[in-house]
Amino acid sequence: MRHSHLICFLFLFFSPLLKAQPLPGLSSSNYGGLYRVLQNPSAAAGSRYRYHLIPAAGISTVNPTLFRYFNSNDYFGQLRLPYSDQLARDLRGIGSVTNAPATNGWSELIGPSVLVSLGRAHAIAVHTRIRSYLTGSSLPEPLTNAYRRGLYSRVLQPAEGSFDFNLANESYAEAGLTYGLQVFNGELHRLRIGGTLRRIVAAQRRTLTAAGQYAIQTNAGTNEKTLSIQNAAFMSQSSVPRQGFRLSGDDLGTGWAYDLGATYEIGYQTSDRRNRSAAGLDDLRPAYILRLSAALLNNGQIDYRSGTSQSGSFSQDFNQDELDRFGNAPLEYLASRSNSTGQYLAETVNLPRTMHLEADLRLSPAFYVNALRVQNLGGREVYPSQLIITPRFEDEDSEIALPVSFIGPDNRVAVGLSARLGPIAVGMSDLNHFFNRSAENRSTVFWLGISAWKLQSVKN
Repeated sequence: MRHSHLICFLFLFFSPLLKAQPLPGLSSSNYGGLYRVLQNPSAAAGSRYRYHLIPAAGISTVNPTLFRYFNSNDYFGQLRLPYSDQLARDLRGIGSVTNAPATNGWSELIGPSVLVSLGRAHAIAVHTRIRSYLTGSSLPEPLTNAYRRGLYSRVLQPAEGSFDFNLANESYAEAGLTYGLQVFNGELHRLRIGGTLRRIVAAQRRTLTAAGQYAIQTNAGTNEKTLSIQNAAFMSQSSVPRQGFRLSGDDLGTGWAYDLGATYEIGYQTSDRRNRSAAGLDDLRPAYILRLSAALLNNGQIDYRSGTSQSGSFSQDFNQDELDRFGNAPLEYLASRSNSTGQYLAETVNLPRTMHLEADLRLSPAFYVNALRVQNLGGREVYPSQLIITPRFEDEDSEIALPVSFIGPDNRVAVGLSARLGPIAVGMSDLNHFFNRSAENRSTVFWLGISAWKLQSVKN
């Protein structure tokens, strides 16, 4: 679709900051390795792995239409936007993990990363990521349908009203170093702590605010409708943009961040310690009764250099051809209506902090029930607070979990699926998108990764 660029432009400012997004099931698993370390650095200590390597893994919010049309442009769309001059993105992939009026979506690419255990008491991990996220308010549903389906769609009904939204997109690359320490390893309880220091580079930030009135009207004698935008005012700001796929430069944003975590286990550490009478038993599966953990994530800030700002106003009647022209070059379209161009002043932006509180109950040697509370700690809410209840089955080589999430202030329920089979990890946070065709504006968190590992020996 030619007017897909329109939504790409809007989504460029819609996607939220990805702040330590949990992967339900995988991030709570005892065999989660680096996936768990990225959510709680204390998980590095006492890991089941001698080493755990992730060559590549991806996390992205996607709209259900991705699975209906198998449009690869939708996956990692936010991640590619800062590097795209054409802003090419299919409009059907826009959505949000939260209900209106909020908009939340993100992408993250985990690059080559490794966790190494130094015995049972110490561990270090080195990890790299590229992240892009966006937060803000959403457009009214009639406007969303006009962009997604086009003005010829029979589903699109006449409507009128006002719109007032604000959006922010941030993207950056980072490299992190994690250290985990097992402070105490008793017969029936253990305490582990950990910390991560992250260096942020190649940061870019864009914001957009717009307000006005709209009307969708039926044209006599034709199926096409007219979209009328009246008294629309806008202002956009952008820090210095990246040129190509570069991760360094004095004109790009930089910063530092850190994560802290602690884990306390009650019960035996492994099944062979619980059953010492069985000579030669090498069962290293966890045997704790309860695991409690807490993590404070994304503490830090990014310093942005100066950039540019534009503001303007316009009124315009759009037929499908005009909507396509806007969608094919939205930046140029708005720039032609800008009556004020200025400098975007340098600023320091705090990262949105979150706290993870977790309880993991072991019901049998391979079956667990996990409760995870993700809580925003003030400031910008780029990822919604939520409660995730996850029953899971796990062993060394395979795992399956069914996370049930209660998302945002309205406790929207999402039932997901997470699986690990050998080196492949895959999952999504909301299976509803396979069955509910009316949920086109809602997104699911989808992840896919590969890894290699070597388990700890009985001696260790």
